[in-house]
Amino acid sequence: MLTRISQWQRCIFHGAFFLFFVTLASLQTQAATPQQGLRFANGDRILFLGDSITQDGRYVAFIETYLWAAYPHLDLTVMNMGVSAETVSNTTEPGHSRRPWVHDRVEPALRIAQPDWVFICYGMNDGNYYPPRRDIQQAYQTQMARLIDKIELTGARIVLLTPPPFDPVSKPAKNVLPPGADVYGYGQTYVHYDTTLAVLGGLALGSFGDRVEQFIDIHTPLHDYITVARSKESGYRYGDGVHPPLDGHLAFALAILEAMGEERHEAYQLLHQLTGVTLKTEAVGNEAVDGHESLWKDLGARFNRLSRLYREHTLPHTRKKAPSLDAGVSKAEEQERELRQRIREMLK
Repeated sequence: MLTRISQWQRCIFHGAFFLFFVTLASLQTQAATPQQGLRFANGDRILFLGDSITQDGRYVAFIETYLWAAYPHLDLTVMNMGVSAETVSNTTEPGHSRRPWVHDRVEPALRIAQPDWVFICYGMNDGNYYPPRRDIQQAYQTQMARLIDKIELTGARIVLLTPPPFDPVSKPAKNVLPPGADVYGYGQTYVHYDTTLAVLGGLALGSFGDRVEQFIDIHTPLHDYITVARSKESGYRYGDGVHPPLDGHLAFALAILEAMGEERHEAYQLLHQLTGVTLKTEAVGNEAVDGHESLWKDLGARFNRLSRLYREHTLPHTRKKAPSLDAGVSKAEEQERELRQRIREMLK
């Protein structure tokens, strides 16, 4: 149970946090400065690790679709191995069954993926939905360092993402608690939990910014996206406050693509043209082409089947034998060729 702190201690904490956050914002601006030109090379294998937001994976599917459309001459393999409820820190809030831990499965994931790039996106569950806590922060730092160590042994380049934002307005009021509660968790989230996520992002930058190939702040652009979307539409809901809606996944993907050196507006226009998905914050210049709905549906079906197959081959304690990985990947490659051809025809 948490020990209540005095008003004086709260003032000291919030003052220190304000200074920390200002410094973090400055550092994140520097860290997220886009590189010029695509960072990937022909033949690169790109792995995404993360929690339920990555398992949902629509932001990863948007990135994959963009790469196929913008760089049709490149053979790039995108692998989504996110797992719902997972943490890097191996911490779990009271009242919740033990959360999956990436270290229980990272070795088989890396062995299967043989990646040239690994994108890491953890933090939403790692804060345990509490106010900032030193023990949680220490676990996050320690176990993230272990994860980076293991990936470095493969020779893969690492792209470390900040935790995405938490939006309390979009979470049911009954599931949000004010400061001073004894126990928090996913079903009773600290109302200012977004500050916890900002702190974890700052710790990741300070601890690992110089160890990874690139550090990308996605917290700030997604937070800004929510703010602008709600200014245009007062009832805008960012999913359930934790899990982004479809347009939030598109904003998520665009933040990554821009940080990786792509022009954001052009990427948006291309993805909207192919999928019909629209951001709530921008006017659409190009209309979606015929067939965009079936394309996005088929892209998602292939993506989800392959992602599920990877999970079945990497999660520990699987009760039944997983389907053949080779057969599943072979089928996905066949579907990829068909989907790439459809994209080329749609863009003529």
